[in-house]
Amino acid sequence: MPDDFHIRSARTDEQLLIRSMIRREHLDPLNVHWQNFLVAENAQGIIGIAQIKPYPGGRELGSLAVLPEHRRSGVGAALILALLAREAGPLVLFCLSFREAYYAKFGFQRVGMRELPVAFKFKYAMGWFFTRFLKHKLIVMARSVK
Repeated sequence: MPDDFHIRSARTDEQLLIRSMIRREHLDPLNVHWQNFLVAENAQGIIGIAQIKPYPGGRELGSLAVLPEHRRSGVGAALILALLAREAGPLVLFCLSFREAYYAKFGFQRVGMRELPVAFKFKYAMGWFFTRFLKHKLIVMARSVK
């Protein structure tokens, strides 16, 4: 049964909750600004978050987190679609390889380091360093302008 939720922009008083969700999911804690976030909310409160992170020379879909009890109910997809509806330009995202098929449904394709904007090459190198001992490899995906 799908959750009954709606998507809205984050509010200033939700900064601590957003940071807490990012820490709990071990997501990239850099370039986290509540003003860039959309949240999924139901009657009990916020059940998911996601943002577009601006960088010089590019933009990243990031910080996607959904509370465990609400996963597989369309919350993450709704957040992604709402963010994509606001974006006219290309986007990149960093994820572990087992998530590739999920993001491909939204038009993202795996890209190599050479294809990355300069602003993301260092980020990828750092991410690779910190995830190199995990079971799944860190990959970069991009969505081109349509």
